[in-house]
Amino acid sequence: MMRTQPLAAVAMVAVLALQPPSSTEPPPSSTPGSSSPAPTSTTSEPPASSTSSTPPPASSSVPAQPPSAEPPSTPPPPPPAPAPVAAGGREWTLTASRLDLGGLNFVGVVDALVSGQVIKVLKFTANDMKIKDLVQSGEISPGVKLITAARPGSTSTVSPGRIELYTVQLKGNLDLLGIKIPVDYTAAHPPPLNVPFVTFTEVTVRNTDLIGGTLKIPGARISVVSDQAPVERR
Repeated sequence: MMRTQPLAAVAMVAVLALQPPSSTEPPPSSTPGSSSPAPTSTTSEPPASSTSSTPPPASSSVPAQPPSAEPPSTPPPPPPAPAPVAAGGREWTLTASRLDLGGLNFVGVVDALVSGQVIKVLKFTANDMKIKDLVQSGEISPGVKLITAARPGSTSTVSPGRIELYTVQLKGNLDLLGIKIPVDYTAAHPPPLNVPFVTFTEVTVRNTDLIGGTLKIPGARISVVSDQAPVERR
């Protein structure tokens, strides 16, 4: 009897060791307190909004403009100054059998004030003028003309220095090496070429002003002619 009990106990331990685990024991993966699968809780990335601490680019790189009133508008620039107008005055006419212009320069078409009105005229500059058989006339009052005539065959001069001549019309023969070419220059038909010296024959020039130089008229005769009777002065 003493030997039979130990053998029975050993046999019972062996039987228990060979039996599978009890079905009532919970599986290892179903631990208390876990309700979601392990892969979901360890591999899914959290939302960017919950982990990012950097503010949106718009708020970090571009500062918000504080509200402010509109800057005052810049005043418009002043209008350009009007072009200068030659003084002028009254129109006067020059006739000559020959007219030589040295150091000549045709400046262009400019405005001139004549009898209270602004008109277009030709502007010339020259260094000297030679006028043969000069006759110069101009109206000094309604119906009254002042006429200045040089001695026949003489040459009047305008020199020295810079001379400005404002001309309404220059009509005559342009003398080029003895070849006479009829011309009629006005503001609407100015000279096509600018030459340093020129000669005209049988010329009539309607001027508004002559500035600079000294006019010398040999044997000048001055006459005041009215609608009634001429008055001659020497």
